[in-house]
Amino acid sequence: MAISSRDGDDSRAHRRRPKVSRRTTLILLAAALVLMVALWLYSTRDYRPVFSRTAGELIQVRDSTGFGRAEDGKQLTEVTLVSDTGLEVRVRVRALGERTGTRHPAALMVGGMRTGRKTVDVPLETENLILASVDYPYDGPVWPEGWHWVRYLIPLRRGFLETPPALLLAAQYLYTRDDVDPERVSIIGVSLGVPFAAATAATDRRLAGAALLHGGADIRRMAYYAYADAGPPWVMNGLAVVTAWLVAPLEPTKYAGEIAPRPTLVVNATDDERIDPHSGDRLQRAVRQPKRVIWHESGHVHRSQTEIVVELMELTLEWMDANGLR
Repeated sequence: MAISSRDGDDSRAHRRRPKVSRRTTLILLAAALVLMVALWLYSTRDYRPVFSRTAGELIQVRDSTGFGRAEDGKQLTEVTLVSDTGLEVRVRVRALGERTGTRHPAALMVGGMRTGRKTVDVPLETENLILASVDYPYDGPVWPEGWHWVRYLIPLRRGFLETPPALLLAAQYLYTRDDVDPERVSIIGVSLGVPFAAATAATDRRLAGAALLHGGADIRRMAYYAYADAGPPWVMNGLAVVTAWLVAPLEPTKYAGEIAPRPTLVVNATDDERIDPHSGDRLQRAVRQPKRVIWHESGHVHRSQTEIVVELMELTLEWMDANGLR
């Protein structure tokens, strides 16, 4: 009788087990399909119209302050740019102190987050080139510790997406300066700055050319390669996927090919510990002619590595001369 009772209980439990209806299954599948399509549209969307709208038009230049000189004796000046959209950008300019009426070539230069507008200070010699750099529109920690990164994820993403508009506004400022030749304004992206430089050059057709130095494409792969040693592979791969989705509007492969027919310089390091060869190759292949591709025998550039900085600047100036940008 005891055995019969347990069999009866099992039978009743089996009968009570909820079943997923065919209608529910179809709804779940449809929802999954809609989500996949939405994510695909988001990741492939061309954000150049968004960047342009956010940048708006330059309406005010204020707080012009000269505060020192660079290594080559050029004057360092900082200004705040104000757009009609409300965007405000702090810019540092490295130029000849005296305005003689001569117009010079210029370049926007964008590097790492810690360097920001101080990127213009890094090259030892810029010859006749006027440089301008912006601060990233983000004031949180660059690398949040532990799980604090979750707290800063959305502000960091917002800051990244506002960086191309900030650069577009800085380009407008350069075009208006009486010491700048507006037909010879280029953009130089270094390391982290490469995705922003590519997006900005693809958006602003007035920029005469772009130099993409020690950068890459395929954000997911770059994020994993750069920080693979920071934790277990499955954790770091998951974070790399999340990072790629969050900043998908900046994926360089979407914009690098749109710089043409203006000239592009792509320089990758042969012993780069931050950007793997595959990512460098992806960027090189994404850029269309006219382009010059160089594999530079060095590790990844850092502002403290004077020799690498000098070599990259020399390559960039030579490329500018060859393409009438300087």
